[in-house]
Order: sequence, then C-alpha cells, then structure tokens
Amino acid sequence: MLRPLLLLLLAFALSSCILLVEEDEPRRPVQPVQPVTPVQPSIATPGPGSFTYRCSGGTLVVNYLDSNNLRLFYDGAFQSLSLVRRSPTLLFSGGAGGAYTWEWTGSRGTLTVRGQVVLSNCAL
Repeated sequence: MLRPLLLLLLAFALSSCILLVEEDEPRRPVQPVQPVTPVQPSIATPGPGSFTYRCSGGTLVVNYLDSNNLRLFYDGAFQSLSLVRRSPTLLFSGGAGGAYTWEWTGSRGTLTVRGQVVLSNCAL
C-alpha cells in the first residue's frame, strides 16, 4: 500500500517539474572591422572681404579675395598669399620670396615671416 502511494506522489511531483534546456545559437561568421580614421572638419575661409585682426605684436589687415587667395598688409607692403592647406587649420603661404604664412584656426591666427612668428594670437 505504501508503494502505490509513493508512485503516485512521484508521478505528481515529476509532472510539475519544468526542464530548461539552453540551445546554442547558430554562430555567425566574424567579419574584420576596418578602423575608422577621424576626419578633421575643414575650417571655412573668412570673407570674401577685409578683416582687421588684433594680435599680440600689432594689428593685421587681411583682405580675403576668395576662398583660396588673400592679400595682407604687413610691414608697409601688401603681400599676396594662396591657400596651401585647409585642415586642421587654414594655411596660406606666399608673399615676397614665399616668406609669409598666415595660419587661421577658425578663432585665432598667426603670421610668420621667414620662419619667425611676428604676430600671434590674432583675433577679430
């Protein structure tokens, strides 16, 4: 009599059990990821027009003729410079003997003559 009761109890206990089985997800092939090189946004050329910059070392007037060319007045003479680089800063070069460079970050500029910084921290 005890045996049928145990079998009945075992049958009742097993019917209320839930068996969880994990299934492996199908493996997806791994594809190599190409590293992304960050792109520096180019800085817009001011102008066209004439702009007066207040600098450490003096004042500089720059006349932007178009997006690639400018004329600046420094040390008693006009110098014509052309754009040579647009990113990460605008860099214009030229003038007498290619001695002048004007570099503009978008908020500050620097004038270099024959490799020497003559005006720095220039701002509108």
